[in-house]
Amino acid sequence: MKLIKRLLITVIILGGLGAGVYYLVSKFIEEKAVEYVEQDLPNSNDLTIAREYVDNSPKLKSYLSEGATANLEELPFQTREEATRVIIQKLSLQEIQSIQSKTSNNMTEAEILELASTFEEKLTEEELLALKAIIYKELYE
Repeated sequence: MKLIKRLLITVIILGGLGAGVYYLVSKFIEEKAVEYVEQDLPNSNDLTIAREYVDNSPKLKSYLSEGATANLEELPFQTREEATRVIIQKLSLQEIQSIQSKTSNNMTEAEILELASTFEEKLTEEELLALKAIIYKELYE
């Protein structure tokens, strides 16, 4: 009986430690992603390249233009930092890594629309509209 109690206590302690480590690691990753979005993205040439790519893709421009008329104040998040936090919470680490590896290569329009469908599956309609509005605002305003 003592062995079972000790084993149970050990499992509970290890489970608690594992959950704590998972929480801390996920928060660290979230903070690094938000830091990149806040500081590095606006200073890089990525926004200009993205704007040109969207301008040359009628389907993608049409998809994002849904966010042009959205009122951000009525949506779940209003800034790209908040959007980053929500996306990190909604997607698994593997999905985020997959998206990152896909976006580091030149993606075709079909691949980008496939990526958009991933977001459509994971985000609510309001969150998706907020994301489109933020992207549109970042690219064109």
